[in-house]
Amino acid sequence: MSLRSTVLQLAFAWALAFGGMPSAAGQTYELKASSYLPPSHTINAEISRWAKELEERSGGRLVIKLFTSGQMGPVQRQFDLARTGVADISYVLHGATPGRFPLTELAQYPTLIPNGRVGSQALMDIADLLQKEYRGVKVLYFMATPPIPFLMAREKITTLDQLQGLRIRHPGTVYASLISALGASPVGVAPAEVSDSLSKGTIDGTLMSYEGAQSFQLGNDVKYSLDVNAGVVTFALVMNPDSFSKLPPDLQALIEETTGHAGAKRVGTASDEADEIGLQYMKDHGLELTSLEKGDAQQYQKVTADLLEKRVQELEKEGVPAREVVARLKQAIAKYAKEP
Repeated sequence: MSLRSTVLQLAFAWALAFGGMPSAAGQTYELKASSYLPPSHTINAEISRWAKELEERSGGRLVIKLFTSGQMGPVQRQFDLARTGVADISYVLHGATPGRFPLTELAQYPTLIPNGRVGSQALMDIADLLQKEYRGVKVLYFMATPPIPFLMAREKITTLDQLQGLRIRHPGTVYASLISALGASPVGVAPAEVSDSLSKGTIDGTLMSYEGAQSFQLGNDVKYSLDVNAGVVTFALVMNPDSFSKLPPDLQALIEETTGHAGAKRVGTASDEADEIGLQYMKDHGLELTSLEKGDAQQYQKVTADLLEKRVQELEKEGVPAREVVARLKQAIAKYAKEP
């Protein structure tokens, strides 16, 4: 072999190694994120903000493309979209798949969580106890909304007796059990169909956050809000483990740094702020806030405490550490409630 041939072969090999194939430092990685929520929702705004941060801090190497409004699949499939790799990242509504996340659902019970910031951080504190419910995905963070009220189309509620027989839309089994315990009838209605159901009178009210009421344009459908803590709605931002492991170490570290406790606090706080905006939107459309009379408020506390205890006992009989989850969750809530 001539010297010239040897040099050419070495040059070709060098080009393949360093020029013909993109290096991890220069390669662009695009991830698909799925959300069932409408484009304007705070969760989508937060994912978009996070995506922009990742793209900027990675020098354009990490790009997240967000698909909203269930483009990649309905709300019930969000967890499996990420688990199977159809989506790289998805936002999971726990209440959409009853019984799949029994321990996580304990955080949804009424009167436990005071706001989104505290609830989201508290859930991260007990993530180790919840991990078995998330086999097949990597949890990036948990989120809790502020407490949701009873939004009523026509009835002004100040006593529990006034709820008897009313048809109330619920966002999951926890809330359905509350509605039943109060003597009303729980009805399952998709969020996008609530406005139509209220206007037609097929339901009398809905359990929904003020932000949700604004997102789904309920301003003209709801006249009263029984402003009690009817529980919170919980979510998880999850990622396909293979999608994560295929990223180079520096991009993995960037995702870790911007999610976890920091991400939970950020999105929980954003949810609180969005709920205040949603409440003002509803007030601008004539919403009137009501509260329970003293005796009924005390009875409401008893009903909700009994509901949680009943569920804890059921899960303990199944060998699930529900009591430990609730105890640690309450400790975490107390800790974060003291923070500004």
